[in-house]
Amino acid sequence: MIQSSAFFYEPSPLPQVDESQLEKIYESDGGHCILLKGHRNDRVVVYKALKEAYRDDPVYQRMLRREYEIGVSLKHPGVCEVMGWHTLPGYGDCIEMEWVDGCELGEWLKMHVGDKQLVFSVMLDICDAVSYIHRKQVIHKDIKPENILITRVGSHVKIIDFGLSDAGSILTGKDPAGTVNYAAPEVLAGGVADERSDIFSFGRILLQAGPAFSGVARKCSAEDPQKRFKTFEEVRKALVDKSTATVLRWVVLIALVVVVAGLWMYLNHKGSSSRLFLDAVEQVRQSSIPS
Repeated sequence: MIQSSAFFYEPSPLPQVDESQLEKIYESDGGHCILLKGHRNDRVVVYKALKEAYRDDPVYQRMLRREYEIGVSLKHPGVCEVMGWHTLPGYGDCIEMEWVDGCELGEWLKMHVGDKQLVFSVMLDICDAVSYIHRKQVIHKDIKPENILITRVGSHVKIIDFGLSDAGSILTGKDPAGTVNYAAPEVLAGGVADERSDIFSFGRILLQAGPAFSGVARKCSAEDPQKRFKTFEEVRKALVDKSTATVLRWVVLIALVVVVAGLWMYLNHKGSSSRLFLDAVEQVRQSSIPS
Protein backbone atom coordinates (compact mmCIF):
# COMPACT_ATOMS: atom_id res chain seq x y z
CA MET A 1 0.00 0.00 0.00
CA ILE A 2 1.33 3.42 -0.91
CA GLN A 3 1.64 5.78 2.03
CA SER A 4 0.06 9.17 1.54
CA SER A 5 1.99 12.38 1.96
CA ALA A 6 1.85 16.10 1.42
CA PHE A 7 3.33 15.44 -2.04
CA PHE A 8 0.44 13.24 -3.24
CA TYR A 9 -1.06 14.13 -6.60
CA GLU A 10 -3.91 12.44 -8.43
CA PRO A 11 -2.84 10.38 -11.44
CA SER A 12 -3.15 12.22 -14.74
CA PRO A 13 -5.27 10.76 -17.55
CA LEU A 14 -3.92 7.70 -19.35
CA PRO A 15 -1.68 8.97 -22.14
CA GLN A 16 -2.29 8.04 -25.74
CA VAL A 17 1.00 6.30 -26.40
CA ASP A 18 1.85 4.13 -29.36
CA GLU A 19 3.84 1.25 -27.85
CA SER A 20 5.55 0.66 -31.17
CA GLN A 21 7.12 4.11 -30.86
CA LEU A 22 8.56 3.52 -27.38
CA GLU A 23 12.33 3.35 -27.43
CA LYS A 24 14.36 2.00 -24.54
CA ILE A 25 17.09 4.57 -23.94
CA TYR A 26 18.57 3.45 -20.62
CA GLU A 27 18.78 0.34 -18.46
CA SER A 28 21.42 0.23 -15.74
CA ASP A 29 23.16 -3.03 -14.92
CA GLY A 30 22.62 -2.81 -11.17
CA GLY A 31 19.56 -0.56 -11.00
CA HIS A 32 15.89 -1.40 -10.92
CA CYS A 33 14.51 1.05 -13.51
CA ILE A 34 14.43 1.51 -17.26
CA LEU A 35 13.87 4.68 -19.28
CA LEU A 36 11.68 4.76 -22.38
CA LYS A 37 11.48 7.57 -24.91
CA GLY A 38 8.10 8.21 -26.50
CA HIS A 39 5.72 10.81 -27.91
CA ARG A 40 2.50 12.21 -26.49
CA ASN A 41 0.50 15.11 -27.89
CA ASP A 42 3.33 16.01 -30.26
CA ARG A 43 5.78 16.22 -27.38
CA VAL A 44 8.80 14.02 -26.75
CA VAL A 45 8.61 12.52 -23.25
CA VAL A 46 10.43 9.97 -21.11
CA TYR A 47 8.81 7.19 -19.08
CA LYS A 48 10.61 5.77 -16.07
CA ALA A 49 9.38 2.27 -15.23
CA LEU A 50 10.53 -0.71 -13.20
CA LYS A 51 12.41 -3.56 -14.82
CA GLU A 52 10.31 -6.67 -15.23
CA ALA A 53 12.09 -8.43 -12.34
CA TYR A 54 11.05 -5.64 -9.93
CA ARG A 55 7.67 -4.71 -11.38
CA ASP A 56 5.56 -6.64 -8.85
CA ASP A 57 7.75 -5.96 -5.82
CA PRO A 58 5.89 -3.63 -3.40
CA VAL A 59 9.18 -2.21 -2.06
CA TYR A 60 10.28 -0.99 -5.49
CA GLN A 61 6.75 0.12 -6.32
CA ARG A 62 6.83 2.39 -3.26
CA MET A 63 10.26 3.71 -4.25
CA LEU A 64 9.02 4.62 -7.74
CA ARG A 65 5.90 6.23 -6.32
CA ARG A 66 7.95 8.23 -3.81
CA GLU A 67 10.18 9.50 -6.61
CA TYR A 68 7.09 10.61 -8.51
CA GLU A 69 5.58 12.40 -5.52
CA ILE A 70 8.81 14.29 -4.83
CA GLY A 71 9.46 15.11 -8.49
CA VAL A 72 5.96 16.35 -9.30
CA SER A 73 6.14 18.78 -6.37
CA LEU A 74 9.21 20.52 -7.86
CA LYS A 75 8.60 23.24 -10.45
CA HIS A 76 11.83 24.95 -11.42
CA PRO A 77 13.58 25.46 -14.79
CA GLY A 78 16.69 23.77 -13.38
CA VAL A 79 14.82 20.59 -12.41
CA CYS A 80 13.62 17.99 -14.91
CA GLU A 81 9.83 18.33 -15.07
CA VAL A 82 7.74 15.39 -13.83
CA MET A 83 4.50 15.48 -15.80
CA GLY A 84 2.41 12.53 -14.65
CA TRP A 85 1.94 9.03 -13.24
CA HIS A 86 0.69 6.44 -15.69
CA THR A 87 0.25 2.74 -16.24
CA LEU A 88 1.56 1.60 -19.63
CA PRO A 89 0.62 -1.79 -21.04
CA GLY A 90 3.63 -4.06 -20.90
CA TYR A 91 5.55 -1.79 -18.51
CA GLY A 92 3.24 -1.18 -15.57
CA ASP A 93 3.30 1.98 -13.47
CA CYS A 94 5.70 4.66 -14.64
CA ILE A 95 6.67 8.29 -14.23
CA GLU A 96 6.24 10.58 -17.23
CA MET A 97 8.95 13.26 -17.48
CA GLU A 98 10.15 15.86 -19.93
CA TRP A 99 12.71 14.80 -22.51
CA VAL A 100 15.98 16.67 -22.07
CA ASP A 101 17.96 17.04 -25.28
CA GLY A 102 21.43 17.26 -23.80
CA CYS A 103 24.20 15.34 -22.12
CA GLU A 104 25.51 14.57 -18.64
CA LEU A 105 27.54 17.24 -16.89
CA GLY A 106 30.77 15.23 -17.00
CA GLU A 107 30.61 14.94 -20.79
CA TRP A 108 29.62 18.60 -21.11
CA LEU A 109 32.59 19.76 -19.01
CA LYS A 110 35.01 17.91 -21.31
CA MET A 111 33.57 19.75 -24.31
CA HIS A 112 33.57 23.22 -22.68
CA VAL A 113 36.64 23.09 -20.43
CA GLY A 114 38.13 26.14 -22.17
CA ASP A 115 35.04 28.35 -21.75
CA LYS A 116 35.56 29.40 -18.12
CA GLN A 117 32.73 31.94 -18.13
CA LEU A 118 30.19 29.40 -19.41
CA VAL A 119 31.35 26.79 -16.88
CA PHE A 120 31.03 29.39 -14.12
CA SER A 121 27.49 30.20 -15.26
CA VAL A 122 26.50 26.52 -15.22
CA MET A 123 27.91 26.08 -11.70
CA LEU A 124 25.77 29.01 -10.51
CA ASP A 125 22.70 27.50 -12.19
CA ILE A 126 23.29 24.23 -10.33
CA CYS A 127 23.46 26.19 -7.07
CA ASP A 128 20.16 27.91 -7.89
CA ALA A 129 18.41 24.63 -8.74
CA VAL A 130 19.58 22.77 -5.63
CA SER A 131 18.80 25.81 -3.46
CA TYR A 132 15.22 25.59 -4.71
CA ILE A 133 15.10 21.86 -4.01
CA HIS A 134 16.27 22.46 -0.45
CA ARG A 135 13.71 25.22 0.08
CA LYS A 136 11.08 22.61 -0.80
CA GLN A 137 12.50 20.51 2.08
CA VAL A 138 13.95 17.89 -0.25
CA ILE A 139 17.49 16.50 0.03
CA HIS A 140 18.62 15.01 -3.27
CA LYS A 141 21.20 12.63 -1.73
CA ASP A 142 22.74 11.68 -5.08
CA ILE A 143 24.19 14.86 -6.62
CA LYS A 144 26.73 13.74 -9.22
CA PRO A 145 27.56 14.55 -12.87
CA GLU A 146 25.33 11.72 -14.16
CA ASN A 147 22.31 13.30 -12.42
CA ILE A 148 22.86 16.76 -13.89
CA LEU A 149 21.96 17.17 -17.54
CA ILE A 150 22.99 20.17 -19.64
CA THR A 151 20.86 21.05 -22.65
CA ARG A 152 22.52 21.19 -26.04
CA VAL A 153 20.81 24.49 -26.81
CA GLY A 154 21.57 27.19 -24.28
CA SER A 155 23.52 25.00 -21.83
CA HIS A 156 20.68 24.98 -19.29
CA VAL A 157 20.86 22.84 -16.15
CA LYS A 158 18.38 20.03 -15.48
CA ILE A 159 18.65 18.10 -12.20
CA ILE A 160 17.30 14.54 -12.55
CA ASP A 161 16.77 11.29 -10.61
CA PHE A 162 15.12 11.75 -7.23
CA GLY A 163 15.02 8.00 -6.62
CA LEU A 164 17.19 8.27 -3.50
CA SER A 165 15.89 11.63 -2.33
CA ASP A 166 14.46 12.40 1.08
CA ALA A 167 11.53 14.72 1.75
CA GLY A 168 10.48 15.65 5.26
CA SER A 169 6.84 14.58 4.96
CA ILE A 170 7.50 11.27 3.18
CA LEU A 171 8.13 8.33 5.48
CA THR A 172 10.13 6.15 3.10
CA GLY A 173 13.61 6.84 1.74
CA LYS A 174 15.30 7.63 5.07
CA ASP A 175 18.04 5.03 4.66
CA PRO A 176 21.67 5.89 3.80
CA ALA A 177 22.03 6.42 0.06
CA GLY A 178 24.38 7.94 -2.46
CA THR A 179 27.25 7.23 -4.82
CA VAL A 180 30.79 6.50 -3.67
CA ASN A 181 33.18 9.39 -4.50
CA TYR A 182 30.29 11.86 -4.27
CA ALA A 183 28.34 10.91 -1.14
CA ALA A 184 29.31 12.74 2.06
CA PRO A 185 31.21 10.75 4.72
CA GLU A 186 28.38 11.05 7.23
CA VAL A 187 25.96 9.57 4.71
CA LEU A 188 28.23 6.63 3.87
CA ALA A 189 28.62 6.05 7.62
CA GLY A 190 24.85 5.74 8.01
CA GLY A 191 24.21 9.24 9.35
CA VAL A 192 21.40 11.62 8.50
CA ALA A 193 21.66 13.56 5.24
CA ASP A 194 20.97 17.30 5.17
CA GLU A 195 21.74 20.29 2.96
CA ARG A 196 25.45 20.00 3.74
CA SER A 197 25.48 16.45 2.37
CA ASP A 198 24.41 17.72 -1.06
CA ILE A 199 26.97 20.54 -0.71
CA PHE A 200 29.72 17.95 -0.18
CA SER A 201 28.69 16.20 -3.41
CA PHE A 202 28.68 19.51 -5.29
CA GLY A 203 32.19 20.20 -3.98
CA ARG A 204 33.35 17.01 -5.68
CA ILE A 205 31.85 18.29 -8.91
CA LEU A 206 33.55 21.69 -8.55
CA LEU A 207 36.91 19.92 -8.36
CA GLN A 208 36.25 18.63 -11.88
CA ALA A 209 35.18 22.06 -13.16
CA GLY A 210 38.70 23.51 -13.05
CA PRO A 211 41.33 24.97 -10.70
CA ALA A 212 39.46 28.30 -10.48
CA PHE A 213 36.89 26.54 -8.28
CA SER A 214 39.33 24.69 -6.04
CA GLY A 215 39.09 27.02 -3.04
CA VAL A 216 35.29 26.87 -2.84
CA ALA A 217 35.38 23.15 -3.65
CA ARG A 218 37.64 22.38 -0.69
CA LYS A 219 35.28 24.06 1.77
CA CYS A 220 32.25 22.35 0.20
CA SER A 221 33.85 18.92 0.50
CA ALA A 222 35.32 19.26 3.99
CA GLU A 223 35.15 15.97 5.92
CA ASP A 224 33.55 17.71 8.90
CA PRO A 225 30.03 18.95 7.98
CA GLN A 226 30.44 21.87 10.39
CA LYS A 227 33.31 23.21 8.27
CA ARG A 228 31.28 23.27 5.04
CA PHE A 229 29.00 25.97 3.75
CA LYS A 230 25.58 25.70 5.38
CA THR A 231 23.46 26.46 2.32
CA PHE A 232 23.79 26.59 -1.45
CA GLU A 233 23.11 30.32 -1.24
CA GLU A 234 26.42 30.60 0.66
CA VAL A 235 28.16 28.46 -1.95
CA ARG A 236 26.83 30.65 -4.75
CA LYS A 237 27.97 33.83 -3.00
CA ALA A 238 31.45 32.37 -2.47
CA LEU A 239 31.70 31.53 -6.18
CA VAL A 240 30.61 35.03 -7.20
CA ASP A 241 32.96 36.69 -4.70
CA LYS A 242 35.85 34.56 -5.90
CA SER A 243 35.14 35.44 -9.52
CA THR A 244 34.84 39.17 -8.73
CA ALA A 245 38.12 39.14 -6.79
CA THR A 246 39.87 37.41 -9.69
CA VAL A 247 38.58 40.00 -12.18
CA LEU A 248 39.72 42.87 -9.93
CA ARG A 249 43.19 41.36 -9.61
CA TRP A 250 43.49 41.16 -13.39
CA VAL A 251 42.26 44.75 -13.79
CA VAL A 252 44.86 46.01 -11.30
CA LEU A 253 47.61 43.94 -12.93
CA ILE A 254 46.77 45.17 -16.43
CA ALA A 255 46.59 48.78 -15.23
CA LEU A 256 50.00 48.42 -13.55
CA VAL A 257 51.53 46.97 -16.72
CA VAL A 258 50.11 49.82 -18.81
CA VAL A 259 51.46 52.48 -16.42
CA VAL A 260 54.93 50.91 -16.23
CA ALA A 261 55.09 50.43 -20.00
CA GLY A 262 54.00 54.02 -20.61
CA LEU A 263 56.56 55.40 -18.18
CA TRP A 264 59.32 53.31 -19.71
CA MET A 265 58.44 54.50 -23.21
CA TYR A 266 58.40 58.11 -22.04
CA LEU A 267 61.78 57.90 -20.34
CA ASN A 268 63.33 55.92 -23.17
CA HIS A 269 62.13 58.48 -25.71
CA LYS A 270 63.58 61.44 -23.81
CA GLY A 271 66.88 59.87 -22.74
CA SER A 272 68.61 60.58 -19.46
CA SER A 273 66.06 58.25 -17.85
CA SER A 274 67.16 58.67 -14.25
CA ARG A 275 67.14 62.48 -14.36
CA LEU A 276 63.81 62.64 -16.17
CA PHE A 277 62.27 60.15 -13.78
CA LEU A 278 63.27 62.32 -10.81
CA ASP A 279 61.97 65.43 -12.58
CA ALA A 280 58.63 63.68 -13.21
CA VAL A 281 58.33 62.69 -9.57
CA GLU A 282 59.12 66.28 -8.48
CA GLN A 283 56.49 67.65 -10.85
CA VAL A 284 53.87 65.37 -9.37
CA ARG A 285 54.93 66.40 -5.86
CA GLN A 286 54.78 70.09 -6.67
CA SER A 287 51.36 69.80 -8.26
CA SER A 288 50.02 68.21 -5.11
CA ILE A 289 51.11 71.17 -2.89
CA PRO A 290 48.20 73.60 -2.32
CA SER A 291 48.86 77.05 -3.77
